[in-house]
Amino acid sequence: MPRITQPHDAAWSADVEAAVATFGNRSRNEILRFLTAKGPATRGDIVAAVSAGEPSVAKHLAALEEAGVVIVDVEPGRRHGRSPRYSANAVRIKELLDAHLSYLLEK
Repeated sequence: MPRITQPHDAAWSADVEAAVATFGNRSRNEILRFLTAKGPATRGDIVAAVSAGEPSVAKHLAALEEAGVVIVDVEPGRRHGRSPRYSANAVRIKELLDAHLSYLLEK
């Protein structure tokens, strides 16, 4: 089996890594597109709108929140019994896309 390697390039920043992880996944893109178009939504709303099941959406939302491209109105640890609403963070999305574009096009 081939070995997965990481680029040994100073231009490969944490933001480039986050961009590849975030935008290189179709489900995550679908979730972000839904949140951008429809505004704040609960996880149930997102599951109903995208082509992924609840466990998958939950996993992707956690990754998107960690990357900063999704904002949640209830902080972690206080969500039990609540329905947090998720929103796209357009500023962070643009930051990650700009970082990735710069990595790809600039020397």
